Amino acid sequence: MYRNSLYDACVLKPEFDQLNNLYTHIITPSGYKKVPFTPMQLLDGELKQHGSSLKGAKEAAKAVLNSNSINPLMIPRFPLVQIWFPTEAMRNTEKCMYFALHHVHDIEPYMENHSIVVLTHNERVKVPVSHSRLNKQWTKAKSYYATALLKQFYGHQYSNTEQQIMLKCAELNEQYVIN
Repeated sequence: MYRNSLYDACVLKPEFDQLNNLYTHIITPSGYKKVPFTPMQLLDGELKQHGSSLKGAKEAAKAVLNSNSINPLMIPRFPLVQIWFPTEAMRNTEKCMYFALHHVHDIEPYMENHSIVVLTHNERVKVPVSHSRLNKQWTKAKSYYATALLKQFYGHQYSNTEQQIMLKCAELNEQYVIN
């Protein structure tokens, strides 16, 4: 499997070589890489390195976003998560590109049924998906990221029972806190 991390990757773009073999063209801020795996294989490998899988990431997004269609994927990195959003349904492995949310600066309309994704390092990537559809995917990815951040930093909600136990422990140990 591909050993390098997708940490600096901006875009995973499936392409075919001269022998009609599917590979992934990885766009990074410092250049391009060509790897002999599909984008889904790369994302699944990366997720497995972080204690999840493609299937688990899909199910998590479905549960958090309450959506069954074309959801982004979250890679649970420390200290912050990394969100990847697809341009279309993942089953279209030959056409589906993935963008790292933190590397996308803007999405611009381009001709009919095409868009241009402007990356944070000012590279422009042409995508054969309408602006409205791709913008919807981008918005969904931003929403997922915001939800993940809120849960990560503010999300621990204690049940009433847990709150009562913590209060009782605090009362019992109040002398140690005061002295």
